Amino acid sequence: MKRTLSTILTGTLLTVLSISLQGQKGVETGTPFGSGEDSTRCLRNTSLYSTYYENKDYNMALQFWRPVFFECPGSSKNTYIKGEAMFKEFFRKSGNKAYIDTVLMIIDQRTKYFNEAPANSLRKAFALYEFGGNDPDYAKQCYDLIKGVMETSPQSFDYTYSSLYMAISAKCFALKVLEAPAVITAYSQSMKVVDSQLTRKPDDARYQEARKNIDAVFRSSGAASCSNIEELFTAGVDQNPSDTAMLRKVLSLLSESGCKESELYFKAATNLYRSEPSASSAAQLAEMNVARKQYNEAEKYYTEAIELETNLVVKSGLLTKLVTLELASDSKQAARDFARAAYSLDPTNGNALYIIAESYAGARIGEQFENQTVYWVVVDYLIRAKNTDPTLKDQVDERIAIYSRLYPTKEEAFFRSLVDEGAAYQVGGWVNESTTIRFKKE
Repeated sequence: MKRTLSTILTGTLLTVLSISLQGQKGVETGTPFGSGEDSTRCLRNTSLYSTYYENKDYNMALQFWRPVFFECPGSSKNTYIKGEAMFKEFFRKSGNKAYIDTVLMIIDQRTKYFNEAPANSLRKAFALYEFGGNDPDYAKQCYDLIKGVMETSPQSFDYTYSSLYMAISAKCFALKVLEAPAVITAYSQSMKVVDSQLTRKPDDARYQEARKNIDAVFRSSGAASCSNIEELFTAGVDQNPSDTAMLRKVLSLLSESGCKESELYFKAATNLYRSEPSASSAAQLAEMNVARKQYNEAEKYYTEAIELETNLVVKSGLLTKLVTLELASDSKQAARDFARAAYSLDPTNGNALYIIAESYAGARIGEQFENQTVYWVVVDYLIRAKNTDPTLKDQVDERIAIYSRLYPTKEEAFFRSLVDEGAAYQVGGWVNESTTIRFKKE
């Protein structure tokens, strides 16, 4: 009797279990397709929606896709890949933002059943960036997603998502849902990913392009103020004074943002020159020291620039700038000598002739009359300067009008037996130039 009862109970349990298995979905059993009839239905619906999907009949595909999504969600990643594609297309055609929310829900369920959380967070971020427009909520949601991945799984980032991180940060800043420091952080982190890859593969065109894009977006974001750039790069310039690539980037950013007067710009330029001396960087440092009224330093850098420069015309221009410093320090004879050297290198350098004239103006070579004759030479050089470089005409004519009033008078010349205007005359002293006699106009 016991055996009969046991047999009956066992048979009953098997029947119940069999009935149960025939009606269980994959979502209930934790299996890809479920069991029994539900398994068959899942496979049939998968086949049907896939056929309609391949024919781009998404409305029909959706009727069979939905049961697969809800009843056998662990059956295949394709459920999510194709579902995401269909709802994105629905949004493109309708603009209905409910479809964006559905895309996000699809990706969330994909994460639940197939893991890959960082990659799926990036997919959600990309969808929000692509379809969210200027909606500040979608923009901030996109930023939070991609920032979260950067902080927890930076290895998931490639050239695409590094660029996206910078782009969404700039958009959030423009939409006033993000402050400038966050944009700077995004720039720093994005470039770190890109530069790290380029260190391993310098010729990777994808990352080279990403670097350009990230730089361009940051520079145009409005977050690249002088103070923000200084905050971002000062420590790097101090700690890595020989990192020439970083120094060039800092100088470029500061220059394009109108921050060439900043202390960081000066420091970066100085460090770059120490690592890679060149005529152009020495000349730049000279000009910066002039602006800072550090004239001895400026003279040192101009001298180094002149020594390094090989182009004679450029060298002539550098000499002319050095002459200006000599003239300002009242070293008139040294200024004349440097200006002569500049003109010898470039006979089209009218500024060099102008400076020779200015170095002679006010020269003391003897008594009053002798000092007045110097202005004959001064005007000679001014005339040569404007003939050499017509752009100097207005400036030169103004000086000629002033200096010609300092010529000796006819009476003063008469007492020295100089009566023929236009006759040759040798001015003495350190000037030692040939000229012609002219009289002050009464």
